[in-house]
Amino acid sequence: MTVDCDDSNALSLSKGLYTVLGNDVTEDSEEQAYMRLYDNDGILRSEIPIISYRSHRILFEDNTMYFSISSTKIVGMDQTGYISKIYDTGNYKLHHDYIFDGNNNLLVLASEKNAKTSEDKIIMIEKDSGNITELADLIDLLPNYYSTTSLPDGAENLDWMHINSLALVDKTSLIISSRKTSTIIKLDNIYSNPSIDYMIGSDHFWKESGYDSLLLNKTSDFSMQAGQHCVTYVEDNSLPQGQYYLYLYNNNLAVSTTQSDYDWKNDSNYSNTYYSLKKGTSYYYKYLVDENTRTVELVSSIPVAYSGYVSSVQELDGNVIIDSGIAMFWSEYSQDGTLLKTFKMTGGKFVYRVFKYDYLYYWFQ
Repeated sequence: MTVDCDDSNALSLSKGLYTVLGNDVTEDSEEQAYMRLYDNDGILRSEIPIISYRSHRILFEDNTMYFSISSTKIVGMDQTGYISKIYDTGNYKLHHDYIFDGNNNLLVLASEKNAKTSEDKIIMIEKDSGNITELADLIDLLPNYYSTTSLPDGAENLDWMHINSLALVDKTSLIISSRKTSTIIKLDNIYSNPSIDYMIGSDHFWKESGYDSLLLNKTSDFSMQAGQHCVTYVEDNSLPQGQYYLYLYNNNLAVSTTQSDYDWKNDSNYSNTYYSLKKGTSYYYKYLVDENTRTVELVSSIPVAYSGYVSSVQELDGNVIIDSGIAMFWSEYSQDGTLLKTFKMTGGKFVYRVFKYDYLYYWFQ
């Protein structure tokens, strides 16, 4: 671990421990993995072992923290390290993200075991019983687009949407991120009859399958997100009803292996966008969404080291923590884009996500 910092900025850092999620192994590996917690000086303060794969985030409730320990299990761990809850994903494998809903049930991105497709379903695990309900299957919501996709050479199943983040809105809606379509999607009525409210993406890309009417309109000419990760919903009481913010890591890589004939380079929604993993620039993006006018506006962006895949962003204490996963480092910035500190790791596959938690009332008072 190396740390780069202007000492004059050290006091501006947010409080907490940088929690490195996913540095060791892939989903199919059975090798033991760890969560690693670093302080603001880059000193390792804790390692939490898990069975395999990675933890995708930590959820806190009643002096218990919940996190995945493999592709099939989520646990609750109390303050002493005792595992008080174990949830199994049943006929599914988890991937990329999970959150609490309004009743603290777990909403989980999932792939059905032995299915022809992957990373295209959302399940709920009931908090008390552990019972599993499939809430959404993207094939049912986007059948026309699904029919245009194809299995890449050498692939075992069709990863046609690659959903990689979840955010709860107003108790019964979800905002999800699809890397393979470079699109952000809002789902309504997730517990009864799921439907798509809107999408943020390229009208050219979606026109062929007839879903372009679902897209929000851009209020200005900016380059759309491409291959994005970690889309996060932010309420703001200063905004009128129907408006809110979404922030995300814009990987800025326009590639879809299951839609290989699509010509991203000639899509006018993108500029200064990249089409390979070699070199480029990624961004923190912040959108203002107005559901009343069905528009989206880019209100803030910060250029960061290029990471074609993985990566995360987090707004915390007025700062922004940005992990460029393939580049193997994360940085903390002020909201205006001033770099405060950078932490670079060596070894491992990538730094999948970095979230900062204060662990208040869990380990600290």
